[in-house]
Amino acid sequence: MDKESSISRERASGLDGRPPGEREEFDHFCYFRLIDAFSEEGCPVCICLRRSACRYLDALFYESVNDVGVRAVLRRAEGFCNWHAWMAAEIPNSQLGIAIISEDLLGQALRRLRRTRFGPPGGGWMARLFWRLRPSGSRFLISASRGRKAPCPACALGRQAEASYLFGMLRFIEDPQFERAFDASAGLCLPHFLRLAEGYPSHPNLEIVARRSEQKWKELQDRLRRFAAKHSYTASEGFTEEESRSWRLAAEMLAGGRGVFANELHQAPPSSGRSAAAHVFPSRRPDPSLGNSGHPVDPRFEAEKLKLRVEELRSQLFEAASEASSLHYRYWQALEKIKELERDLTAARAGARMGELLVEKLRDEVACLKRQAGMNTQ
Repeated sequence: MDKESSISRERASGLDGRPPGEREEFDHFCYFRLIDAFSEEGCPVCICLRRSACRYLDALFYESVNDVGVRAVLRRAEGFCNWHAWMAAEIPNSQLGIAIISEDLLGQALRRLRRTRFGPPGGGWMARLFWRLRPSGSRFLISASRGRKAPCPACALGRQAEASYLFGMLRFIEDPQFERAFDASAGLCLPHFLRLAEGYPSHPNLEIVARRSEQKWKELQDRLRRFAAKHSYTASEGFTEEESRSWRLAAEMLAGGRGVFANELHQAPPSSGRSAAAHVFPSRRPDPSLGNSGHPVDPRFEAEKLKLRVEELRSQLFEAASEASSLHYRYWQALEKIKELERDLTAARAGARMGELLVEKLRDEVACLKRQAGMNTQ
């Protein structure tokens, strides 16, 4: 297969997620950004994606918080995903932007909650009729409506960037400078190599990336073995710096960079047509004979609950006693302060009385002196 025609065919197919007019210019950025990421520890594509997301969020909070179009996109997506929401919190000077956007999104959530709790959704008489005929337990439609939400805007841009970075790996792997930088790096993580192989299975340079990735992973495996062996009490050699970092690097090589690949907490098991929630929250009606909870009463469980409640009440009693003791102490302190002020007031009154007596005495002396002075003049 001709290499140039293969590359042109894959690029024209749009597998890298960008319009053909924008792809050429972005490839140049990919080259230099990947070269720069090779110098850091970890998967270079994961590093580039984190940096791209930070640049996007920083620009959004700096100049687009009040942009009508941006706000509409965020409302349709119900905000950012977990990864990008927490990433936004780490961006300097993003607090005001996060507060403005979050207030708007919470308003949308509250409006939806009110609609699902207190009345039928908007529509004609038929919609209202079907609403009334729905079972009472199915009127909370918030979770169902989330399935129709738009993707996180940062993730949408990230998918385009990821495809471009992966294509850049294939396009530039034979470039001497790019090749040297890649050899000095940790190589691609397993999830990104698999995405590369799935996206470009017929690319002529895929085998080159595969060989180099295999070499990188074998080197990491050797470092992990040495790191584990040196934990033995018979080992006399110390850990090298690369061995000490090997376990952390292995986590990224196997699972991808922190936050780049989603967890599987809410995914349904494979080969299952049911949703993840259906496995965790099975659909069954409560049995009225079992009580309000719909579950059989376990005496041991109830006894442990009572013990927990007793401990809670005991803790509350201790806090109340401590607070009463503190109030009692403050009460006696206030009494002592009152007594001290009364003593000061008594002393002040005595001093004032002595001053009054002294003034009267001085007035008498002045009057006496005046009389004596008048007699002398006569």
